Amino acid sequence: MLDSRGMVERDVPLPKDAALVSLMPDSLSFATHQCLLPGTIVVLNLVMEGHALPLRVSVGWTEVVDKDRRGYLYVSHISLQGLNSTDRQLIELFIKKGRGEPQLTP
Repeated sequence: MLDSRGMVERDVPLPKDAALVSLMPDSLSFATHQCLLPGTIVVLNLVMEGHALPLRVSVGWTEVVDKDRRGYLYVSHISLQGLNSTDRQLIELFIKKGRGEPQLTP
């Protein structure tokens, strides 16, 4: 598939060092040492209460938040507005229940 610039668009797996920073009903963000540019399609699993929800989402924006011995630390922000209503309802229910810690896996 070609994007608006005529470049080939391909999915990128979630970076192995990605750590969830925040999960809200309409967005999620994660930290990683890999810079993901806006528009990058990321394939990941959002694990809630032991159950994985597979997602294919687009990076909205990325910011540099720190620098350590391994290099720069980036936080990528993703909108969940484009998910189907069932997936969004599952995420909202998980947040409202407030049980367990969500995780991201490739």
